[in-house]
Amino acid sequence: MSDQSPLTKYARLWIALSANLLLVLLAWYLPNDEKSRGPALLSIAGHQHFVLLHFPVAILMLIPFFEIWDRHNEASLLIRRLSLLGAVSIWATCVFGIFEMHFNGSEDYNDLDSHLKTGIAASFIASASWLLIFQSWSDRVLAQIIAVVAMTIAAHIGGDRVHGDLFKPNKESLKATEPKATAERPPIPLG
Repeated sequence: MSDQSPLTKYARLWIALSANLLLVLLAWYLPNDEKSRGPALLSIAGHQHFVLLHFPVAILMLIPFFEIWDRHNEASLLIRRLSLLGAVSIWATCVFGIFEMHFNGSEDYNDLDSHLKTGIAASFIASASWLLIFQSWSDRVLAQIIAVVAMTIAAHIGGDRVHGDLFKPNKESLKATEPKATAERPPIPLG
């Protein structure tokens, strides 16, 4: 396997940087103004954020697993492709998250700004992990693990919005258990 890529190092850097800077511009031009814009095409696209977010989670977690399992000085073709797919999928998840935030409104969520910033940071880090794919094994794995950690933090902040505090008991579990009424049953014949 060679270090040759169809793209030069600078072309890869330019692609990764410009795509992620586009995320920053989108977040700036499409802020959360707490207005629901209704069923527009981009509003519907924003709802896909909740579907797409599982894809980069799975991919980015598999990459360091495969790297550690089958340790080589050079990244295999599978690792290189998964790294690119992970960076692209987390970028797309961020784009749809920005659409969700802007077109569907969110007045009841205080931590949306930190979720947005950590999601964009995770996209930058996943892209950096893709850029470092031709580096040494330890550099690659370290970048991949940092990408997983950044994505996990962003996902946790967003998951807290959707699912609430998972360690806090819900209303149903706090209800007193009342014995169920027992119906009069005929005695069971014993013999």
